Amino acid sequence: MNLNVRRMTMVFAGCVMLSAGAQMGDAPALRIQILNGKTGRPVAHQHLALLRKDGKPLDGADKSSVTTDGEGYAPIPNVDAAVGDVVVFVDLHRPCSKTGKREFSLVGVRSKGVVSENACKPRITMFPVAGTLIYFVRDETFLEKMRH
Repeated sequence: MNLNVRRMTMVFAGCVMLSAGAQMGDAPALRIQILNGKTGRPVAHQHLALLRKDGKPLDGADKSSVTTDGEGYAPIPNVDAAVGDVVVFVDLHRPCSKTGKREFSLVGVRSKGVVSENACKPRITMFPVAGTLIYFVRDETFLEKMRH
């Protein structure tokens, strides 16, 4: 009986160590998905600027810009834990929110995922996915484009 208890303890300890090692090494890659708030379709092949609250590039480079793929996804650069928020700018698009919110918590994105407000067409909704920021935008109007 003593031998069976030792075996079970060893198996349990091994499982705990394997799961702890997997959790430490498998940090999810962060990404952003840009969706048209009026149609729900991905905004494909669009240039994004990802900045810190202070306006500096997110990854510390000269420019922190990425381009979305065919499904509207773009990677968020690996940043240290000290960077708490990301500010998102999408070329020739405006946020689909009543407040114009562009700032999102990276902690929230890592843990449970974040979905921005969609005031353009509230019937179009998405559910948060850990590691993903879903951002609803709309095309700029003619006058908004002329102000550039």
